[in-house]
Amino acid sequence: MEKATVKKSPLFYGWVVVAVAFVTLGITFGVWYSYSVFFLAVIKDFGWSRASASSIFSIFIFSQAVMGLLAGYLQDRFGPRRVIPFGTLLLSFALVLTSQARELWHFQLAYGVLAGSGVSLLGFSSHSAFIPNWFERRRGLAMGMAMSGIGFGMLILVPAVEKSITFFGWRTTYVFLAGLVLLVVGPLNLVFSRKNPQELGLKPDGDSPETDLKLQKPALVMKIMDPEWVKNNWTLSKAVKTKRFWFLIGGFVCGSYVYQGILLHGISAMVDSGLTRATAAYYFGILGLAGSAGKILFGYLSDRHPREGINILAGIITVLGLICLIILARVHGPLPLLFALFFGLGYGAAAPLQPSVSADIFLGKSFGLIFAVICIGGGIGGSLGSFFPGWIRDLTGTYSTAILFSFVSISLSGLFIWLAAPRKVRKMVKA
Repeated sequence: MEKATVKKSPLFYGWVVVAVAFVTLGITFGVWYSYSVFFLAVIKDFGWSRASASSIFSIFIFSQAVMGLLAGYLQDRFGPRRVIPFGTLLLSFALVLTSQARELWHFQLAYGVLAGSGVSLLGFSSHSAFIPNWFERRRGLAMGMAMSGIGFGMLILVPAVEKSITFFGWRTTYVFLAGLVLLVVGPLNLVFSRKNPQELGLKPDGDSPETDLKLQKPALVMKIMDPEWVKNNWTLSKAVKTKRFWFLIGGFVCGSYVYQGILLHGISAMVDSGLTRATAAYYFGILGLAGSAGKILFGYLSDRHPREGINILAGIITVLGLICLIILARVHGPLPLLFALFFGLGYGAAAPLQPSVSADIFLGKSFGLIFAVICIGGGIGGSLGSFFPGWIRDLTGTYSTAILFSFVSISLSGLFIWLAAPRKVRKMVKA
């Protein structure tokens, strides 16, 4: 009965899955990136150095990446209707525990380890394990639309968290976030999420056997460029023996180093340049909105052009944002806005491109696990990118050196993704 109902619907159920992912990722990453505001409040409360406070987020990033192994495996086996609600319980518990923290190691355990693990079950690698199942021709666009929820979460939740901290304190604000995760994300996924279209008797992109026999042709089709490669039943043990696997890891390490470092320290860097915390949080919200636009734009473009070329274009735009941030202290005017727009737009490309590039190369029954291992590279890069800018800031009194290193790192990321060459495995062509 369920299958018949879904088939008659004019809306492909894959877009319902995308909408649920949009909300889930918006709240999850709102919790994630709101640490950039908690960061300053905790430093003020406890008198810690930026390196010490950054270590909490470094552990968080690394924990969510390592937990991604389990998240990918669980998604491959059980699907989002079980995995994500369980993750909401873990994340909510961790946030309540964080609200009671009194020592650095309390934060490192509660927020770093437990919240990082909970976010992993709700976040990037978890969703990247099942959303690509629903789409083929529109995979990049679908991933971009789902991941654009991250930007809206940053736009809405980060400024809201800043205001909540001002009025209620950071401890009560963590309890508010725990309630939001538990009462919205869990029930939504329990009711609406699905692992793949086959569960509902559908095919990717909403195609059906009936429409395949008709004369209507899609404008674009996925062309297999390397049939021998695609014919492989890709498992983790096979994937790790290929150069492409390690190029993807290298690309994720270098890219995440830049993105997570700037997303954690961006507000602090703007405050160092003379902005108030509230104003910096406002621009951070704009950065999130620009990130949403980047996710959709670059996801759309990657379905029509080689994904690695689109990734390089996004990297160039990211560099423009970094330039605005590094000269912000010396040149006032529109630079905070330009930083938010350029960096947000460029950083936004990572969310749809990373899973799409990986799926083009290693899509199969074990893709969730393979992608989760690749994402450990992102976790390592993000963990280093969170810690070292804070450490360098403590040593030098400025973020300039750390931002300069980001120029090199984003360039290497583009090079590694190009060398992975997903265009030589699968690519979209005109029908």
